Amino acid sequence: MHKITLIGPRSVGKTTVGKLLAKKLHVKYFDFDRYVKNKLKGIDLHIKKYGADSYRKEESKILVKFLSKLPSQFVISAGGGTVASQLKKISQENVKKPKKKSKIVYLAAESTKILHQREKKRKGNKPFSETKKLFELRKPVYERIYDIKILVKNKPAKKIVEEIMTKI
Repeated sequence: MHKITLIGPRSVGKTTVGKLLAKKLHVKYFDFDRYVKNKLKGIDLHIKKYGADSYRKEESKILVKFLSKLPSQFVISAGGGTVASQLKKISQENVKKPKKKSKIVYLAAESTKILHQREKKRKGNKPFSETKKLFELRKPVYERIYDIKILVKNKPAKKIVEEIMTKI
């Protein structure tokens, strides 16, 4: 049975790796950020209108429903902050939920510069200082909860999938 949740910082490659991994395992793939975005009619819009605290609370509620509807086998890519929210209470709840349901694979970047370069390539408009701040804030949570850790470095997604396959 393959039940895998990919975690890691923004722009580390969770979506790309998740799709490839699910295809390789012949299981369903879910992008939790996209799911939340659809439910809230846009993440940025919700944050601008109601604030980041409201977004994390809504995300936590959506996570409970999302996890209850999963098939028996899956690969999920979790948003960069889903399990590492700045709100401690919500963060603790969100850390426990996927952990009960699946094996947690942490796609780890060794530096924020790599993340910033990747974000620029995908035309992200987040400043480097924000990328660095979020990385430093969330890294301890990622480090605490993973079952498998994969150093991304500059590896192509297919190599990362192969490495995950040898460890699951």
